Amino acid sequence: TILGVILFMRSGFVIGHAGVTQAFIILAIGKLITILTSFSISAIATNTDIKGGGAYFLISRTLGPEFGGTIGVSLYLAQTLSVPFYILGFTEALVRTFPLLTTGFLYINFGILLILFAITFRGAGWAIKTQYFIMALLGLSIFSFMGGGMLKFDRSVLNANLTPFTNSPYSFWQLFAIYFPAVTGIMAGVNMSGDLKKPSRSIPLGTFAAIGTALLIYAGQIVICGGSISREQLIEKPYHSLIDLVPFHLGFLVTLGVFAATLSSALGSLLGAPRILQSLAADHLLKPLNLFSKVARDGEPRRALLLTAGISALVFYFARNGGSGGALNIVASIVTMLFLWTYGITNLAAFVESFSRNPSFRPRFKLFHWFLALTGAVLSFVASVLVDAPAALGAVVFVALLFLYVR
Repeated sequence: TILGVILFMRSGFVIGHAGVTQAFIILAIGKLITILTSFSISAIATNTDIKGGGAYFLISRTLGPEFGGTIGVSLYLAQTLSVPFYILGFTEALVRTFPLLTTGFLYINFGILLILFAITFRGAGWAIKTQYFIMALLGLSIFSFMGGGMLKFDRSVLNANLTPFTNSPYSFWQLFAIYFPAVTGIMAGVNMSGDLKKPSRSIPLGTFAAIGTALLIYAGQIVICGGSISREQLIEKPYHSLIDLVPFHLGFLVTLGVFAATLSSALGSLLGAPRILQSLAADHLLKPLNLFSKVARDGEPRRALLLTAGISALVFYFARNGGSGGALNIVASIVTMLFLWTYGITNLAAFVESFSRNPSFRPRFKLFHWFLALTGAVLSFVASVLVDAPAALGAVVFVALLFLYVR
C-alpha cells in the first residue's frame, strides 16, 4: 500500500518543484515520522494480545477509551478518505492515458468504487488473493521505468534539477503535504490485525520490511527521475514522463503499474477502514456509531463497509470535475493532516505508557524507547502546523471535543 498513487502520479511533480535535494528532505522527514511511529506500533503490538481493530484496538487497550475513541475516529476518517484518494489517482491516470474518457471522470470513479466494494464485500480472504497479482504488475512496472531511467541518466540533467524551481507556486510544506501519503501505507497491515495468524510477530516484521523496501524505491526514483527527466516534464507531465522512460515501447507497463498501485491501495484502505469502525462501535464509546458494531456471519463488517463506500461516493460527487489533478492534491493534503494526527497520538500513547513506567506496559519489542515515541509525536504535530496551521488548529479542537464527548 505504500507504493501507491504518489509513486506514479505526484513524485515527479514534487521532484520538479522541490528539486532533488529538497525532495530527499521531504522523503526523509516523511519516512522518519513513519519509522518512529512503527517503533511505537511494534511496542504496543507486542505488549498485549491483539484482536481485530488494528491501531484502534492497540491504542484503546493501552491508553484507555478516551484516547482510543479519539484515535479510532481519526484513523477511520484517514483510512476512509484514502479510498477516494487512490481511486481519484486511478481515474486521473486513466483519463490522461485515454483523453476521450475525460467527460466520464465522475462515472469512472463510481464504477471503480462499485467494483472494489463488490470484491471487499466477498470478504478479506478473497480480496487479499487479488493482491498477489497486483503486486506482480506493480513490481514489473517499477522495474521498467527505473531501468529505463538508468539507461537515460544524464549528470547534467541531475545538476539542473538539484535545486528548487525558482518560480514554483508551492511552498516546501505544501509539497510535503502532497507527497506524505506516499509513506502512510504502514497502517494497512496493522488494520488487518484480526486476520493475521501471529500479529505480534507479523506487524513489526512486515511493517519495517515494507518501509525499508519502499524507502529504497522512492529514493532511487528521486535520483533516477531527477537525472533523466527535464524539470518541465517532471512538473507538467509527471505520469507521462515515466512512460517515456521505458525502453522498447513498453510504456504500457507503467500504465498497468499505476492501475495496480492505485487499485491495490484503495482495496487495502477499503478493507481496513470498516474494521476500525466496527471495532470502535463494538466498544460502545460513541452512541451514533453503535449501529456499525454488527458483523455478518462470516465476521465481515459489512455495515461499516457500506458507510465507508458512501463517504467515498460523496467525495467523488464534490470532486466530479477533478480530472485536471486539483482534486487529488486537495484530498492528499486532507489525508496528510489526518494521518499526521493519527501518528502523533499513536506515538504519544506509547510515550506516556513507557515514560510513566506503567507496570502493564512491557513490550517484547526490545528496540523501543520512550524518546523515539516522543520524537515521533513532536515531529507529527509540528509538521501538521507547518503544513496548514488553521487546519491543525481545527484538528486540535476536533480531537479535544471528541475526547471530552467520549469521556
